[in-house]
Amino acid sequence: MVRVADLESGKFWKHIGMSTIVGVDGITRIQLTVNEDLLQFYGNLHGGVIASMIDSAIAVVVNQQLDSGEGASTIELKVNYLSSISEGTLWAEGKVIKKGRNVVVAQGELKNDAGKLLAIGTATFMVRQMAR
Repeated sequence: MVRVADLESGKFWKHIGMSTIVGVDGITRIQLTVNEDLLQFYGNLHGGVIASMIDSAIAVVVNQQLDSGEGASTIELKVNYLSSISEGTLWAEGKVIKKGRNVVVAQGELKNDAGKLLAIGTATFMVRQMAR
């Protein structure tokens, strides 16, 4: 089974500065502090970073629900951008809506430190047996 530490140790996560934080409520969230390197031409956080945070938060919660020997990959992702972002610390959290034998449907939210909802997303993951 893929562990959160396995996901977090990926080069892409490190490249954009994502990390995981387990809250006092036991929920694992993705954290990222906006920096100049992540801004697009107009000075806002690039939409790909926002989508990556939501996808990663969903991946964390999906992987926590897999059985031993299973893995999961995103096969569809939809993101609604609700507000522009140019600074601050961001938090993304995922929630599984339905886990089937082969497919998992889940949702994610991205908020700032003040709790303002900045983006939402839904994703479908394909469950597969991991090679041994």
